[in-house]
Amino acid sequence: MTEQISPRDRALAWQRAGTLITEKMLGELSYEYLFEPVADPEPVTEGTEPAWRLDLPEGVTYRFRARHGAFRCWVVTPGSATRHTADGASGPANDPRILVTDARTVLGLAGMRLADVLSELTATVSNEALRLARPITAAELAALPYDRADGHLTGHPRIVVNKGRVGFSAADRERLAPEARTPFPVRWAAVHRELASFRSVPGLDENTLLAEELDPATREAFTARVTEAGGDPAEYVWMPIHPWQWDEVVGTLYAAEIATGRIVLLGDSDDTYVPHQTVRTLANVSHPSRRDVKTACSVRNTLVYRGLNSAATLAGPAVTEWLLKIHENDELLRDEYRFDLLGEVAAVSVRHPLFGSLPDLPYRFHETLGVLWREPLRTRVGDDERAISLATLPYRDQQGESVVAHLVKTSGMTPEDWFGTLYDLILTPLLHWLYRYGVAFCPHSQNLILITDPDGRPLRVMIKDFAQGVDLVDSDPVLPIHDTLGEEARKDMLRWPAPLMAQSLFSSVFSGQIRFLAEIAHDDFGYPRPAMWEQVRTIIRAYADRFPEDAKRYPDLDLFAPDVERVCLNREHLAGEGFERVDRDEEFDVRFGRVPNPLHAPDPEGRW
Repeated sequence: MTEQISPRDRALAWQRAGTLITEKMLGELSYEYLFEPVADPEPVTEGTEPAWRLDLPEGVTYRFRARHGAFRCWVVTPGSATRHTADGASGPANDPRILVTDARTVLGLAGMRLADVLSELTATVSNEALRLARPITAAELAALPYDRADGHLTGHPRIVVNKGRVGFSAADRERLAPEARTPFPVRWAAVHRELASFRSVPGLDENTLLAEELDPATREAFTARVTEAGGDPAEYVWMPIHPWQWDEVVGTLYAAEIATGRIVLLGDSDDTYVPHQTVRTLANVSHPSRRDVKTACSVRNTLVYRGLNSAATLAGPAVTEWLLKIHENDELLRDEYRFDLLGEVAAVSVRHPLFGSLPDLPYRFHETLGVLWREPLRTRVGDDERAISLATLPYRDQQGESVVAHLVKTSGMTPEDWFGTLYDLILTPLLHWLYRYGVAFCPHSQNLILITDPDGRPLRVMIKDFAQGVDLVDSDPVLPIHDTLGEEARKDMLRWPAPLMAQSLFSSVFSGQIRFLAEIAHDDFGYPRPAMWEQVRTIIRAYADRFPEDAKRYPDLDLFAPDVERVCLNREHLAGEGFERVDRDEEFDVRFGRVPNPLHAPDPEGRW
């Protein structure tokens, strides 16, 4: 696909990608107080929003227009940013690498860390340019099958360096990145049971799983390869492996196991897959009824290496079974909201015989080989329904139309009714899970799926990612429902105090999604931001009125507190101190200062 892009289109896509990321950097790093712009008394660009200037060392100044939104975020006016130097030169601010270089002392970057950030940022611009080189309209994106849409998305909405994918080469980017939109096969391998562990939900054993995932001829050929290698097929666990992981990690770290026949390469799949934005999760496009596979892929992207933790992976089916039992016995979740769960129904994790015995190694060396099979969304959507990732909604095409605005228009609903329905479908089930069952998901926009009717009217929401994305409230006394969780899963799942659990809503939903959608509705419909945030407050109050005992369960959890901690994902990323940590969850999500809570009360200046 990429070979057909003309040099001119590549150059334009690179420039547009650089501009988008520079504007995002000015906004998000100002929100995190890494940058501190001041009012610009002599703006150089026209516009209705306030003018700002960011003065940096060596006489460099960035000037742009922006307004403030919820959580005191910065909404930069597209096309308004310019760069000015001490010698009087000026021009568009369209290269985020130059901005980082200009601001390196302000950001505390030097030496190898500066080089690392610039390298990762270059890769991010490259991947974003790959996306923009073949743009589609908002209407086209809204109509795409769910698994095909990820190749058109901008990635994490808050993290600036969000497509670095450290470890991918240029060839990998054009073959394996979501933006390449090119299906590829996975590698299958057989791993001796001395090293590999298998888990699944009740009623799904290994043979059934493989019969559903592989054709009979493929299973016969794979069995023969194990026998030819001198192994007994019954003593091996079969698993799909991301092709990059096999080439770059398994083939080297597990060279001894391959040489001695404890790992046998079976071959490439006949089925082909496309990656989601997480890179490691792959959707089967050859047989839509077959499951997604979440594979270990040890590239570093958005704060962590994308391996698979062994304990969490093996606990995935048990967590799924427990969550589904709760879901099936709760009328609100099952029938009223149909807040469906895409379960992780089977898992394999492989323990490296050497690295696995050294607990003080960085976590990425313990997460090199594993897989989760997830129920495919494609079999859970009716013929009269469409599935759209929540991450798709903010997308703007080159004509300026957003996907969410397109859906509102085609639905025939008012913005008030459309957004009110959406937020109710998201928030009421999440509040129910949190307050009644002490369960917090990781409900960021990639994990939430909106199901609409053919005209774009919101019908229900689905959620995924349980193995490392579900935590429990640490309460005293322990909620009785937590005692019904299987021992392996109970031992692995993280427990946090109730106030910290509220961060699953503030960071992932309120700050991670609604603050962006509020600005889009303001720009596209003139829908007042205070009106949207009042809708959110109303939904939360309605839940408390309906279930007063549940809402009072955690006295120290106050969603309406005057202010909240500012979660600063870019501070965490730019510091780079956690990449080689032993425990990936240690000191995760840097918090810096506090910001007004838009749920507390309307803003006198109308920002929320």
